[in-house]
Amino acid sequence: NGVMLDIKQTDLEKDRMLVQVSVDGGDRLRTRDNPLATDMVQMFREGGLGQHSLDDLQTILAGRTVEADISSTPETFVAQAATTPRDLELQLQLFAAYITDPGYRPEGQVQYWNRINNYFKQLHATPASTLSAELGGILSDNDPRFTLQSQQAYQKLTFARLKQVLADRLAHGAIEVAIVGDVDEEKAIALVAETFGALPARESGFHSWAEEPARGFTADRSRRILRHTGPKDQALLRMVWPTRDDSDPVATLELELLARVLRIELTDELRERLGKAYSPGAGSSPSRYWPGYGTFGLSASIAVSDVPATRAAIAETIAGLRQQPVSDDLLQRARQPLLETYDNALKSNRGWMKLVDRAQTEADRIGRFLKAKERLQQLTAQDLQAMAQRYLDPKAAVEVLVLPEGVDEP
Repeated sequence: NGVMLDIKQTDLEKDRMLVQVSVDGGDRLRTRDNPLATDMVQMFREGGLGQHSLDDLQTILAGRTVEADISSTPETFVAQAATTPRDLELQLQLFAAYITDPGYRPEGQVQYWNRINNYFKQLHATPASTLSAELGGILSDNDPRFTLQSQQAYQKLTFARLKQVLADRLAHGAIEVAIVGDVDEEKAIALVAETFGALPARESGFHSWAEEPARGFTADRSRRILRHTGPKDQALLRMVWPTRDDSDPVATLELELLARVLRIELTDELRERLGKAYSPGAGSSPSRYWPGYGTFGLSASIAVSDVPATRAAIAETIAGLRQQPVSDDLLQRARQPLLETYDNALKSNRGWMKLVDRAQTEADRIGRFLKAKERLQQLTAQDLQAMAQRYLDPKAAVEVLVLPEGVDEP
């Protein structure tokens, strides 16, 4: 019927396994006309099944290692669980039931509305929550797909609308099942055949969604000032540059290593300049799902009085990276923890799941993983300088400063 199954047997945890089911769709169902199409998926589980409420399920499943963590990702709807060989059949039955007979019961809808009300009450309570709420709209020129909508817009969402949104994908969307851990392969194949394999025929592959409007980055590089209602001495400075997607594995590693270098350099600079133990963040986020789109960001949670000095430290650090290659010592300080991350990645079932979960439809991730350490070792300080020159032009950055209400910009 087109359902795909990926299995990796490991001996990392006795009598434990992870199961993940990916269904085509996810947040790609969000459109400019319906930007909140998948927001209520976060409460999909609470809607229960057609035959059983969530309370019923908790009673039925008591004493069994069975769960259902259901979410919407940029390209898929995902159900995840940790279970045991004994309970694998029941776990698969539960996941299949959520796909074929979701309950959309009103108690889940009420919980969603309560969660929204609580979220908006705390929306501007801290610099970080304020930035999280507003940054998507700033960077996308208020593209509704990536912009926080009004509280009223979320309160108008219902399970009836969600049911309409999900119906086609749940009935026809491609499915890929992944199982990692202490698993008997032949038994797992038989159990998946009895559950997901018994569904009506599915689409053979995941959509590219190429017909969707592209995701853009704002051309407005003016400084933005946001306001929070928290402590009067706290500020947050964020700098964001547009970069690229992750289609080039070497460029992706270069940007990741550059972010680690920048984090070290900026930490040292702030501590020397201000004499305070600030821990700035730096990260590269090349998109896997939006062609041509990616961002590189710096952030620093600081005292309001330290905003000018922090801004100057960022500017000087960026300029230094663009003007000359970093030292071998700094390069190694940044590279070594990243190499260790790859060394440790497959020492847990969760690490394996990152490769197994889409092993058929995103097989390139395995090859990229296998070559990553070698590619990292080959990167030079000159490579990072070239990336800084290409992407970290100070004039290309969007600066967002979050200040307390009623406090002037220093």
